[in-house]
Amino acid sequence: MKENITFDIELEVVGNPIVTIFVDSIPMAGTKFNIELPFGKHELSIKHSGKTNHVPEQFVKIKSVIIDGVDIQDILYTDSINTPEYPEPWASQQVEPLEPHVIGQTELAFNCVWKLPFTSPFYEFVMNHVR
Repeated sequence: MKENITFDIELEVVGNPIVTIFVDSIPMAGTKFNIELPFGKHELSIKHSGKTNHVPEQFVKIKSVIIDGVDIQDILYTDSINTPEYPEPWASQQVEPLEPHVIGQTELAFNCVWKLPFTSPFYEFVMNHVR
């Protein structure tokens, strides 16, 4: 079985980063799109790249993710995982060890891959989070 899922992602972008949105490793065109997915496990991901030490003010903030008309902001804070690429020499200069994965981080200050696992049918995924 399959379902058609509508995504509406609002991003705040500062600078000129390269931002690519994927569903199950398939690149999507833009921040509003529909995709037909089979029932089962899936992953929404956002890749932020292109940041260098020469453009430190560049970042991407995920302001909202609305899937099938449901704002899943609370789910982002508990289920999403950000894997940053810390820049050198800054990373080596830190006293405390840097986290390889940050849960619930929606401000993408470094080049990174942000991921949100979800399942289809989507309404069951949402219902499992409100129980």
